[in-house]
Amino acid sequence: MLNQVLNLTWHTAVFRTMNEARRLEPQRSVNGATWELMTAGYSNIITLGIRRLVDNHPNADSVLNVIGRIERRPELLTREFYVCHDGLPFDDQAVFKAHLETSKSDPGPQWLETTGPEAFDTAARMHEAFDGLCGYPQVRKPLDRIDAAFFATLRAQLKHPAIEKVCTMVDKTVAHAERIPTGAPAVPVATYNDVDEALSIIVRVCQFVSWNLLAEGGFSSVVATPQFDVLEHLDQPWCLPETLPALREHWQEIARSMDDWASASEATLLPKKPT
Repeated sequence: MLNQVLNLTWHTAVFRTMNEARRLEPQRSVNGATWELMTAGYSNIITLGIRRLVDNHPNADSVLNVIGRIERRPELLTREFYVCHDGLPFDDQAVFKAHLETSKSDPGPQWLETTGPEAFDTAARMHEAFDGLCGYPQVRKPLDRIDAAFFATLRAQLKHPAIEKVCTMVDKTVAHAERIPTGAPAVPVATYNDVDEALSIIVRVCQFVSWNLLAEGGFSSVVATPQFDVLEHLDQPWCLPETLPALREHWQEIARSMDDWASASEATLLPKKPT
């Protein structure tokens, strides 16, 4: 799920940077066909990606289905499981007091355990995180449960008008060429602002599910850290002037080849005439 989001945020960062380059140099010529392919490619990638992340099909690896799978296991949504599932102590204060007693003989700096039954500080932070999920009770109990209202809130976030607009456009025009009846309302066209808002909501929901509900960490950086210079060679032309004649002939060859697909339709599909 998080990898799908990282893929979308990466492509968004690249596209918006390329678009900013055009804004900064409006007088610079850019090949129209290449830019059209880039904008169409990004539009399909981002809208289909958003649609996948909120898909309710049971086989889909979507945010919506992850929320549903968590909600369907209420017996696992207790404070005891949340804090202690990987060996942390439930009573962090008792472990802390024991640590103070054993550390009196060594007044110098000490390393604290971050995992296992001696990691009282990690356990304390897990308790604090769970307090917010169950309404900040006065007394912490092992069977405190995550408030079920969070799941309704998360699903409501995924039904935001911006997300609904993107999904409707994908269903009717991007993923499927739906026949629109005469007199039917026009298909809503999602703008880049709608896409940004939809993606930002999905990022926040994913972060909450991963970081708060599952305590498994989340996005350290929403846009993946590149292992290369993303702007390298951007100042170079796509090809040299002397290459253009060969490219022009290559274009014609591609066009002729595709024309052959159409001209071969009868020979391919019609039965042979009896002799």
